[in-house]
Amino acid sequence: MQVVVLLAGVVDPKWRLDRLALRPGAALVDETGLPRRLGPFDEAALETALKLRDADPAVRATAVLVGGPEDDALLRAVSAFRPHRAFRFGGAATSLWDPRAAVRLLGAAVAAAAERPDLVLMGREFGDGDDGTLPPALAEARGWRFCGLAHAVTLAGDGTVALRRMRGPREEILRLRPPVLASVTNDRGNRLRHPLLKHVMLARRAPVEAIAPPPEAGEGAPALALRGIAAVPPPPRGGGACRLLTGPIETQVEELATLLRRWRAVGEG
Repeated sequence: MQVVVLLAGVVDPKWRLDRLALRPGAALVDETGLPRRLGPFDEAALETALKLRDADPAVRATAVLVGGPEDDALLRAVSAFRPHRAFRFGGAATSLWDPRAAVRLLGAAVAAAAERPDLVLMGREFGDGDDGTLPPALAEARGWRFCGLAHAVTLAGDGTVALRRMRGPREEILRLRPPVLASVTNDRGNRLRHPLLKHVMLARRAPVEAIAPPPEAGEGAPALALRGIAAVPPPPRGGGACRLLTGPIETQVEELATLLRRWRAVGEG
């Protein structure tokens, strides 16, 4: 079975975004110099692929990191988990915030990984986009069956893929025939393992495999174009409007109720 996991690095949230700017002569964000890492949903998707590989020798797991040369260090970190293959797909002009262009790019990335993929895994939020639209859009464009918000995936003996997800207080199990695309949410059961140190050292010395998208993956005008970008500074500490309510509980409740009535009046006006 061919399992492809699509990954997209995000800027490390521990770093300030003061260096963000537009690339010269382009409507794309320049993140040069900002360290990148896998987001929690990408980590869950990668761990799900590794579990499938460990459980069945017939599973071939391929990790595809969509990004440019700035993601080479992140690709080496992914390679340390020893998927059957790991490569970078894309270039400096990657813009995952454009859904139409991103679907073309991701479809080409999967095709570069496997001619006939049985299962494609993605984080429920791909890259820094948090709307969750890319996985179902890709499945619709490629004609694959889709399951959203899966937290566990197993392979059944009848050739189907069993996907588990929460529906309110109950767990739902979907059994779908390949090809299937699943968007994976993070859960205690799919927390990414730690790679072995020897594999980390081998990955650091190994060459990076990079594949350029075919021309058709970049055809068409972008649906969106950035005209400017600015990092929003953090709010000043100690200068906000927040304060703690004090006094007896009855006094606090009355003060809070008065405040809420005032905001309700503003909203209705």
